[in-house]
Amino acid sequence: MQVIRSIRSLNPLTALILVILLMVCYTANFGALSLLKHAAFQTHTADLGNMDQPIWNTLHGRFVEETKDDGTQGTRLTDHVEPIFALMSLSFLIYDSVESILIFQTIAIALGALPVYWLARRRLKSEWAGVSFAFVYLLFPALQASNLTEFHAVPLAVAPLLFTFYFIERENPWGMWISALVALSVKEEIALLVFMMGLYAVLFRKNKTQGIILSLVSLAWFGLTTFVIIPHFSESGASVYVGRYESLGGGFGSALRVGLTQPWKIVALFLQGDRLSYLIGLLAGAGFTPLFCPFVLLMSAPVLLANVLSDYPAMFSGEFHYSAPVMPFIVIGAIYGTGWLTDRLARASQRTYPLHSLIRLLGQRKHILTILTLWVLLWALGYNYFRGFCPWSVDFEIPQVTAHHHLFQRFAAQIPAEAIISTTPPLFPHLSHRPVIYLFPDVREAEFVLLDVSGVTDMHPNDVYDRFRELTDGGEFGIIDAAGGYILLKRGAAGLAELPDAFFDFARVSEPHPQFPVEVDFGNYLRLRGFDLSDRYRWRLTQVRLYWEVLQPLPEDMRPYPFFVNDQGQVVEDTTQRPMVTSIWYPPHLWRSGEIVVTETVPWDLGDAFFLGVGVLWGGDWSMIAQRVPVAAVSSGYTVRPFDDGTWVRLLRFERDDKRLRWTSETIPPIPQQMD
Repeated sequence: MQVIRSIRSLNPLTALILVILLMVCYTANFGALSLLKHAAFQTHTADLGNMDQPIWNTLHGRFVEETKDDGTQGTRLTDHVEPIFALMSLSFLIYDSVESILIFQTIAIALGALPVYWLARRRLKSEWAGVSFAFVYLLFPALQASNLTEFHAVPLAVAPLLFTFYFIERENPWGMWISALVALSVKEEIALLVFMMGLYAVLFRKNKTQGIILSLVSLAWFGLTTFVIIPHFSESGASVYVGRYESLGGGFGSALRVGLTQPWKIVALFLQGDRLSYLIGLLAGAGFTPLFCPFVLLMSAPVLLANVLSDYPAMFSGEFHYSAPVMPFIVIGAIYGTGWLTDRLARASQRTYPLHSLIRLLGQRKHILTILTLWVLLWALGYNYFRGFCPWSVDFEIPQVTAHHHLFQRFAAQIPAEAIISTTPPLFPHLSHRPVIYLFPDVREAEFVLLDVSGVTDMHPNDVYDRFRELTDGGEFGIIDAAGGYILLKRGAAGLAELPDAFFDFARVSEPHPQFPVEVDFGNYLRLRGFDLSDRYRWRLTQVRLYWEVLQPLPEDMRPYPFFVNDQGQVVEDTTQRPMVTSIWYPPHLWRSGEIVVTETVPWDLGDAFFLGVGVLWGGDWSMIAQRVPVAAVSSGYTVRPFDDGTWVRLLRFERDDKRLRWTSETIPPIPQQMD
């Protein structure tokens, strides 16, 4: 109790220092995670590279100019109106790297803790409650997810919206207008949220004239950007969001008509599993206290409805940037909802009715506020544990930057700063500080092509290889460097005749440490040393990485053949339609005795339960048992079962438990088994 009393007696200076420390901790954690994700190639063309390029071009006099997905050069105004990019471009004067906008985004989100602190302190009349709600704000998983989803404009609106509301409450028109104009500059739909704040000022504050003007200006800006500027620059003349509401007729007008004439369809969408879970998740991070302040939640309706009613699952997943503009209203609702409950319970403690004695136990208002604030804090911490991205969260993961990622600098250093290039998605944001950059396989007039065949290519593995051969076999491009899965091509260069041996290092490992170690010998050719399983459980994408020890050179038609079977023994996925990258670029007949080669399956939805099956195929038809290499020996700490006369083995069974994959096969002593 003494600790609680000490906390409750915080003076304003100490409280402000604590809030600033929380902001610094947030910035350090999420700034570092953002930079590490980028360094580990977990950022891509969409949505870091295609944001960085127009911001960089703006600094150099080409306002939001970008290289489009179709390879043409044009303005970003075809999709969105984001004047704030002009301000953001100045960050490159401090540090001319894409990393600048990642840090900018993190700091911009952290700044929102200040108006949250001031609002909570003012409404709840408590310094420690102000600090607590600033902490709750920084703990929201949806807000943290928007920070780590590469880079987008809308998270930059969170703090300005909070400042706008704070200044409306303080009856400070200058502060209100400055913060509102910053919010309006972020993106076109933010104008609707500022419009709702203007209505709030009209209904609940004294200076109604300022509220009316703010509402009218916001509505006019939304109309200008959405129905004039974007259609003017867009060839289709339509908003990028129109196709996301086909279930409501496809357009804004049809969606509005459905809402007015068939409201039960709207209710039905709200009650669908994923959408309802999304809404519950937004409220859970604040202990559901925003429900006690519905008029603040109503202010978020323009964006919240757009998210929930969309046909695009990412918008109501809570995992991307789409929820960021809703978060100011969730945290304001939590503050005002807590204040409402505190006031009602404090008044109730002075009255006599059946629950009088129970409520009297709560004591004075400050005790009630303490209990309710702790309630919100515990919910915020608990929900962050399960869905957040803090060091104590279940899903907290530090991106691993490997030697392969560091090797990229060798290739980037060979490309002139202003050269036109074509590259693969993870490399794009590392090279997007240039006027023109194409996404491979589009090369057009590119002078250089840089590939990382071991990473994400957004193409079928065979198509990547075929496009590479097309560019090099005819002499249009020459290989000027290649190593570790990277290939640098230059237009018209004589280059290397073939890929050097160092290129294949991406598929080799000297000391394997598989997640699931097993030893399965296939004849006297290959020994499976184990495998790793990677699962993006929220999107049901599973990938397996297998380690193969080469016992002797392989015949030309021999190759590993991993596949997946369900509980009924049916094949749910194999490597026929989605082949492994290693086998394409480093054919098994080139593998050398004694080396350990790594192969990876393409990420895919394998269902709710499956087994990993592994065989080695000698020929082109797996259905012909005669073309399979027999299993010679097995040594494993897991259950390994041979099938079809010992021509393949079934390894561990995996099933989804609360969306996550867990292996379910029993463990057995690692006894070597000789196969007949």
